[in-house]
Amino acid sequence: MTPSAAGRIGAHTRWGRTPDRSAATEPARRAAASKWMDEVRAEFPDLDDATLQLLADSRRKAHMSRIARLPRRPRRKAA
Repeated sequence: MTPSAAGRIGAHTRWGRTPDRSAATEPARRAAASKWMDEVRAEFPDLDDATLQLLADSRRKAHMSRIARLPRRPRRKAA
């Protein structure tokens, strides 16, 4: 079995046992939002929370855009 097949099986098994996906992923979403906020707060400690939130959101979006540009799987080098 390939690692990706094993991962798919594990994911389907996990989500097949989870009635509320949103509640199950809430701690991870909260931690990610906190990471971006902490990053901008360290760089701009004097800004208000609303402005910090805008900066954190922009950094998150930039990060996701960079990830989206990555190839889906590495290309094999020609032998």
